[in-house]
Amino acid sequence: MLYLDASALVKRYVRENGSDALQQRLEMCAPKERLFTSRITYAEIHTVLGRKLREGSVSRQDFSAMREKFHQDLLDAVDLLELSSATLGPLPQLVVEHPLKTNDAVHLSAALWLRDAAFLGLEDFADERGLEFVVCDRQLERAARRCGLTVYNPEKSS
Repeated sequence: MLYLDASALVKRYVRENGSDALQQRLEMCAPKERLFTSRITYAEIHTVLGRKLREGSVSRQDFSAMREKFHQDLLDAVDLLELSSATLGPLPQLVVEHPLKTNDAVHLSAALWLRDAAFLGLEDFADERGLEFVVCDRQLERAARRCGLTVYNPEKSS
């Protein structure tokens, strides 16, 4: 299983450092591994795409194509984890132990919940390969490693 935070997933739609490495990693895992992210990613990706359009770094046509690809991924490839008391359960302790921004704390909390739920067989996504946390934010990467997650940063593979 892969959990992608928005800093990583956006590289699927916007060409930037790490985009090629992320695409290669996703091709390696497809279709045998499931992809997950938090519901908050919906807002984060739309925010980034909107900013790119307003700044003029992408054309309206490219913006529409990127947004359509994102929506298609949400239908076909990426499972969204809801923000719930379960997925946010680890968050209060995470923000005490790690200097995390709000959305980063949500992503890390959801990933930890996913790892633990899969390990315990509590959900239908149990995966013997475990969970890999895909992230490009260095502070979040450090916190995830300290929490015992296997981390992949596509920017370091480029």
